[in-house]
Amino acid sequence: MASRDYLIRQFEEMGYFLSGLLLKILKMKEENQQEQMTLAVREALIQEINLDIDQIIMLENQDFLSIVKEKFTSENQLEKLADILMVLGRDPEQSLTATKANYILKALFLFSYLQENSSVFSYERREKILELQEIIRIREL
Repeated sequence: MASRDYLIRQFEEMGYFLSGLLLKILKMKEENQQEQMTLAVREALIQEINLDIDQIIMLENQDFLSIVKEKFTSENQLEKLADILMVLGRDPEQSLTATKANYILKALFLFSYLQENSSVFSYERREKILELQEIIRIREL
């Protein structure tokens, strides 16, 4: 019973961590701190779960999925990660670097994966998929 409680607490803490990180970068985005935003996410993920986001977004989709599913064990956590990647990649005022393009592509991949594999349809997730597909079409990725 104690190990079950520990796992539940760990699961909840990861959700809180991702929610807090997402709120932090959204605030930074409002303040037009794009570079600091990317650095904050990278450092937080390395410190919290030993995950270098800039390295894993360069992987093939299935390898990427395998790694993130090891670190983020629920659909909610994967969706928050996809939200973070979407925020990091979406910057209409600046040119699209290879890293930002990979953020967009991996966010789309995660949202699509969740939409196809979840037992619950999400209209909000579908809207994000359509938005990312439009960004990809416009930017010709």
